[in-house]
Amino acid sequence: MGYFSAFFHGLFNIFFGSNTPLSKKCNLKLIILATVVGLLIWAWPSGNLTIEEERIWDRLRDAQSYLYNLKVQTEGHVPPEELDPMKCGLIGVEWSPISTTIGSLQSKQISCNPIWAVIFLRWFDELGLKKGDRVAILSSGSFPGFLISSIIAAEAKGLDVFLQISLGASTYGANDPDFPISRILAELRKAGYISSKAAFYTLGGDYEIGGGIPKEGLDLMLKSAQAEGVPVLRAKSLQEITEFKMRYLDKFNPSLVIHIGGAHSNIGTNESVLSLPPGILSSRHEKNAGNGIISLMLKRKTPVIHILNVKRLCRITGVPERAIFVKAGPTPFRLPRALLGLMCFAVFLYKYERWTIE
Repeated sequence: MGYFSAFFHGLFNIFFGSNTPLSKKCNLKLIILATVVGLLIWAWPSGNLTIEEERIWDRLRDAQSYLYNLKVQTEGHVPPEELDPMKCGLIGVEWSPISTTIGSLQSKQISCNPIWAVIFLRWFDELGLKKGDRVAILSSGSFPGFLISSIIAAEAKGLDVFLQISLGASTYGANDPDFPISRILAELRKAGYISSKAAFYTLGGDYEIGGGIPKEGLDLMLKSAQAEGVPVLRAKSLQEITEFKMRYLDKFNPSLVIHIGGAHSNIGTNESVLSLPPGILSSRHEKNAGNGIISLMLKRKTPVIHILNVKRLCRITGVPERAIFVKAGPTPFRLPRALLGLMCFAVFLYKYERWTIE
């Protein structure tokens, strides 16, 4: 007997078998209840994309294909399939002179899922942002997938974007010396996928002043920024970096700040920031926000979208924790759906008693 026939045979015996303690009429009611609840759970809105969301998903995927093909044309820069199975062109190398820290390959692969552009768009709607509102995107080069998603989503929404990038990147991020984050952004602008250009770069690394990055790596980053025509802030301390960024943010006065990665001035030096949940943060998270720019903006009642703990973010949003891209909406955990299923299960336990406690 096959698995499916055995399953249905067992199911039939459970509801209609001779050992069933309840009447067939009662069993029929239970079947109808289970069917209705199952259909409600199945039909619960979660995985559908709007036309606009499909358009953004396609745009991001096209941008990824463009970058991948660009790497194909550059000898020695095509990542092995096990590193970039979806051929998105945003996965870096294991180590290079511009690497800052050790990063998770799986997290970098997850961050390239085009669905994140849809997630950002939905976050903007949740926060009530409208065309012309200002958003500041502060990012390191560690998660180019998230960065490109946020830019494409913000521009599709018609938001005014202030962009500031830290050039250093953790492993498998934008740490390919020939394809640092500055070149990735420049190539995407040249091809028309994005229009935003960074106001200035910082070096990244320890204290965001290039600490721990060899001279070879610093020279590579400076050369790339110069080719793009974007100034690089050369500061002597983390405090100087933080104060410089805050002056720009004060002038820009954003309605939202998006933080991606772990640039030192953004997260600060207080480890309490590591306890922050990913996703949308409000002023109620201020107490655990550390002493960096995230904390300073939350104190000013400016919401922050915090992108760092990728696997936890996946559990919150329902995005798969694997490098598989499907043009469908995420399926996050929904408490009402879970309660409905639990209620159905409780009814079965109560009505279909198969044991007694002595």
